[in-house]
Amino acid sequence: MSGDTTAEAPLITPANVLTFSRLILLPFVIAGVATHRPYLAVVAMALLWLTDVADGRVARLMRQAGSFGKALDSTVDFVLIYSLFITFYASGRLATYQFAFLYLSMLTILSLQFSLSAAGGGEQTASTTLGKLTGSLQYLYLLFLVAVEVIPQTRVTSAVNLVLFAALALAIVLNSAECIVRICRPGRTAAKG
Repeated sequence: MSGDTTAEAPLITPANVLTFSRLILLPFVIAGVATHRPYLAVVAMALLWLTDVADGRVARLMRQAGSFGKALDSTVDFVLIYSLFITFYASGRLATYQFAFLYLSMLTILSLQFSLSAAGGGEQTASTTLGKLTGSLQYLYLLFLVAVEVIPQTRVTSAVNLVLFAALALAIVLNSAECIVRICRPGRTAAKG
């Protein structure tokens, strides 16, 4: 056996179970938002965030980090983030222009992923220069939206909402532009990773 744990990591690990648990918690956040049970949404979202913070650390600590775990984490985050943005939009808590930016992000990253798959680039998940930052800002904005479910609406929360969304929108535009460039230049698509 080689010392490379990345290629040999089992599929069912404590870290992957933590990652997958976010899919089990997701309906509780959706139900809390959709049925006006804000504390259910807050508690479930806090647990989602804790498992997201813990899964990678657990995988590295147990030397079980692998490509499957990375792809699972990325896929679960994608499903979670966009499911919750759709929930907030459908429940009237996001403006149409906000949802349009968020949807642009989803469409461009999916298009890049499909482009990579069609080109046979060998990558399991699409990655961009600003992908991690954009994903982190999306998570932060979702945490804020869920927190706003239980805290009073003030000028401060409105200002924070505006600043967070502006930062997220800028990251989405830049990340989407990179996705489009990489799709249009297939030679560069396979080189990134």
